[in-house]
Amino acid sequence: MKKYILIGFILSIASLVCNAQSVAATPNHQFSKVEIAYRSQDCSFQFSPVNFCDDKHVAAINSALSEQAPNFNGHYILLTISEYPRYHQRSVVAIDTNTGVVYPLPIDAYSGPTDKSGNTSKDGKVTLDLKSNKVCIDGTILVYRALEHGKFCFTFEGHKFVGHHTTYMD
Repeated sequence: MKKYILIGFILSIASLVCNAQSVAATPNHQFSKVEIAYRSQDCSFQFSPVNFCDDKHVAAINSALSEQAPNFNGHYILLTISEYPRYHQRSVVAIDTNTGVVYPLPIDAYSGPTDKSGNTSKDGKVTLDLKSNKVCIDGTILVYRALEHGKFCFTFEGHKFVGHHTTYMD
């Protein structure tokens, strides 16, 4: 009897391991489109210089989809993309790994804090979690040619980011 219980236990564990490997091995969907829920011009927020459909952004998105596992809100990849390296500025997008749809954070870029002269010498800090729809940026955000300093939190609801209000949300 103990032998049958042990065999049943081993088979149960093996089944769970195989199922977990199957879920982990599920490939991400290919990039399909950029969806902006606020006023926009094609693949940019209205009046933004950042085009999320240009070659640089699409290459970064495709690379993330082929190499990364979800790290945000269950099945999304939160990706930062270099915009202005000299100023440590990066844009942020959420990529739905099930559909390939990309949802940009309504900012042009974020960076670290600025010094008294307004210069940035390091990257900003992004806080996120696989089991949460909340993302926070600690540093400086650039939105429509204006800089804001501090900690900014957004939540991803439906098909857009809400929370800290930016000009692109008007």
